[in-house]
Amino acid sequence: MKNRLLEGPGRTLECIHPKFIVDLVQGADAPRQSQIVPQQQLFRERLTQEVMAQTQLRPWAMSGVLNENDSLRLGLAEKLASMLDPGHLALTRITQRLVSLQQAEQRRPANTPGNQQQYDELIEHFSQRANWKEKALGQRGLTVQAGNHSEQIFTRWRAGNYNGWSMAGRCYVALEELRWGAFGDACRLASSEVASMLKDNLRAMASDFLAQGINAAPATRHFYHQWLTTPATPGLMDYKDLLGWLGDWCDADRHPICWSVTQSWQTVALGMPRLCSASRLATAMVDEIFGE
Repeated sequence: MKNRLLEGPGRTLECIHPKFIVDLVQGADAPRQSQIVPQQQLFRERLTQEVMAQTQLRPWAMSGVLNENDSLRLGLAEKLASMLDPGHLALTRITQRLVSLQQAEQRRPANTPGNQQQYDELIEHFSQRANWKEKALGQRGLTVQAGNHSEQIFTRWRAGNYNGWSMAGRCYVALEELRWGAFGDACRLASSEVASMLKDNLRAMASDFLAQGINAAPATRHFYHQWLTTPATPGLMDYKDLLGWLGDWCDADRHPICWSVTQSWQTVALGMPRLCSASRLATAMVDEIFGE
């Protein structure tokens, strides 16, 4: 089977697997689930099939079963996490969600000891992995790893790996890659002074790269359509759907720039400036993504 999403727009993106596993643990009752449009739901189902094929776990992905069976869904998340090493952010979010799900389960009249045991075991497993990952990251040097990761992602941006997206979309994809990897780990785990320095450097680099894309100075303002127009590329909808999925955490009021960049099925948010510079866009996206 040709995995078009994972071999096309997602072929270089390392944030897909950790976000996918976190989404799997979130389940059908995730807060934004009711807001998902049919096209996004079809994308999620398709991505699930492709990840299952890639990891040779297709029997787990029978249509509808995962959303109906919490035990099976969480077991699949544990299996994928053992195969794909989702990273510290994903492990932390998974643990937090499992604790929340366990508390909800305890309040249900039909609560069973078997469900509680599964939650207990999974919470211990993922919290231990998150702690081990945090210790290992500290031993290897957070700032050095953050610098190496940033250089790697911006090299991919410069090489054209993100050219299937709009200019603002390329910046968003790069920032998501950084958030789910070593750079994001450093921003969360290092001192506030180090985290502030890393984010300042990121704002400057992202501004410069966006400005180069439009052949203007970082402070020069342009009509927002120039930033948001997606280039005509083969598999255009795959690129747009993947971007929409990556940004499905956005809220139009709290994250107006990221919302406008990723949720192309919506009109732009009221908080999206109609005239904006590369510096304004990059600063806002860094603040929205790394403040989340």
